[in-house]
Amino acid sequence: MSHSNFSLGVLALLAFLMVLLCLVTILGNMLVILAFIMDRNLRHRSNYFFLNLAVSDFAVGK
Repeated sequence: MSHSNFSLGVLALLAFLMVLLCLVTILGNMLVILAFIMDRNLRHRSNYFFLNLAVSDFAVGK
């Protein structure tokens, strides 16, 4: 059993920040995907790169 050098408060803060980062990543990428679906003006060949980035980042952030 290994012992951590961090106190319980620091570990709780780090866990909270990690969850917050995951939520921001998921919600931000969902907004990009939703904007691409809803707005037909965004459906240009160059914007598919951003859609691809959002989908792959969504999969990693989840």
